[in-house]
Amino acid sequence: MPSGQEKQNDTNANRVAIIDAVKTYLGFFVLVVLVVEAVLGALALKAEGENQLVALYGMLAVVVALVVIVSFFAYMRPDALLRPAGSRPAQEGRSLQEFCERISGHWWERITPGDPTAISYVEVGPDAATSTVKMKGTAYSKEGELAAIWESVAACINVSERKMFYYWKGWHPARPNEPYEGFGEISFHESPGGIDSGVGIFSDTNVTDARSTTKKSVDFRRSTDADIRAMKEGNSQSIAELIRKKLG
Repeated sequence: MPSGQEKQNDTNANRVAIIDAVKTYLGFFVLVVLVVEAVLGALALKAEGENQLVALYGMLAVVVALVVIVSFFAYMRPDALLRPAGSRPAQEGRSLQEFCERISGHWWERITPGDPTAISYVEVGPDAATSTVKMKGTAYSKEGELAAIWESVAACINVSERKMFYYWKGWHPARPNEPYEGFGEISFHESPGGIDSGVGIFSDTNVTDARSTTKKSVDFRRSTDADIRAMKEGNSQSIAELIRKKLG
């Protein structure tokens, strides 16, 4: 006869096999019902009188609820029931990836009101962790001096409306003990040559003083190759001159 350890190993193996077999949302619903039914069935066998009746009614309610849920999805979204759990439709995934690729690159973000930061040089790139994009920016004052460094922490893309929503954090080099953060939204504009501009707004909050929250508008313009070379290879003086030129 198998020992207690062997029985436990067999039980664990069966559990792993059952969980591994759940590949679709429909399979997940079925597994939930089986588990709940088993629990309530065990309670019904052990219970007596009114408690036994409650357990039986509970089993019936779970089955009815599953039928309603599955029927709803079968009518509204039949493909969703058989789709692998945790996946998104292939076309939706491709559209998101293509949009993220199209907005990736270097941008100028002109800020209004522009005090103390008037413009940001922003790099937009893919973020594998979230399947969206990540932004890193260096902000400059009207005089062309470095005023802030910031980056997005999380982003959400609305492909159909060509919008990006994001949460950012940053700091001013002159005041490193005063972190800043906020939420932003960018609407990108489609043109025959691609996506080269956009407008948006963002909130700016000094974490040490929540009452300092302000809302600012931004104008996005794609950086030229010459701008990118100047920002990467130039010294602080040449960068300051470029910033003042961009600000007019």
